[in-house]
Amino acid sequence: MKTIKVNKFIHATIMVIAAVVLLSSCDSNNVDLFNTSKLKVVNAAPNSGSQRFIMANIPYISKLSYLDNSVSYHDVSSGSNLVTQYRDQDDNDLYASEKLNLSDNRNYTVYLTGESRDDAKVRLFQDDLSVPASGKAKVKFLHLSAGAPASIDFTDSDGNNITTNLNRFNESGYIEINAGSLSLKAHGTGLTENLATLASSTFDSGKIYSVYIAGSSASGYTIKQISHN
Repeated sequence: MKTIKVNKFIHATIMVIAAVVLLSSCDSNNVDLFNTSKLKVVNAAPNSGSQRFIMANIPYISKLSYLDNSVSYHDVSSGSNLVTQYRDQDDNDLYASEKLNLSDNRNYTVYLTGESRDDAKVRLFQDDLSVPASGKAKVKFLHLSAGAPASIDFTDSDGNNITTNLNRFNESGYIEINAGSLSLKAHGTGLTENLATLASSTFDSGKIYSVYIAGSSASGYTIKQISHN
């Protein structure tokens, strides 16, 4: 009797694994069944409306409006060629899709960018959650605006440079800043026109943040702060 039960259990386990492999193999997903990554999800695409987020055929989040982000990281399977989709909340039409690679035990943030469905793009950035020095916050900056100049600078309210020459759809390195309140402005590199302002915001000691600019002159520029821990 014990042998039969074990065999049935093994058979059932094999069938479950086979089913998962079959499902994950659809659309070229190469899913690691035994390891995971962590993923934060952001909608940085003006005019996109409310979005659903799906990876490797698994829905993770819904009702993600422009400038919304998941509060915490989602545990997702690691792997390669993971088909990642943002779909319209109401009718499930595809808004943007990309095949992403996620390494084991890493932290990532995925962004939907673009001014319209025609230029929408899914972009992945790896996050470093190592703790900053005492009394410091750690920040990186991202240029996610399709309408801003190709290269931008972020400054504080006094005009002091925080990060410079940040190219479109790229991220800066991490910068440690004094914990406390900080106002930020963005302008084209070498230009004086202020594109957007992040009003006085708190950067707590020991915390890790991303700050991105999105939008255009048509949709309006916005600077957004995201907390990672």
